[in-house]
Amino acid sequence: MLIMSLQVVAQNRGGNNSRAGREADREALIAKRNMHLTKKMCLSAEEAAVFIPLDNELLGKKFECGRECRRFGRELDNKTEKTDEELQKLIKCREEVKVKIEQLDREYAEKFKKILSAEKILKYQDADKEFFNNYMRDQK
Repeated sequence: MLIMSLQVVAQNRGGNNSRAGREADREALIAKRNMHLTKKMCLSAEEAAVFIPLDNELLGKKFECGRECRRFGRELDNKTEKTDEELQKLIKCREEVKVKIEQLDREYAEKFKKILSAEKILKYQDADKEFFNNYMRDQK
């Protein structure tokens, strides 16, 4: 969800429609998220140096796996007449993205277990959820 929100924010920033501007907005948000996670998880400098790039890699993969589906959804939004077949295709696409993201989460959870304690992994999950909730609240 955060990844889709990153794209929405990048598109909704007033006057910042350039690709470079959207990328800068996304990078700033990711940096803010990284600081939040580091603080809430009480990561040492060594832990952060290993964990944050791995988490950013996960975030990037999640973003990429939903890219085509978001593109198709935007195309449908721009159409006045949508067929049931097109809508069903979008539903299927979104379901497939959810499955891919769940697979990525499981894959990276195993990687995180190799570098973080169970306590810090739980703190990560809570901090990530907290950041997303705060982010969504601030967007309203």
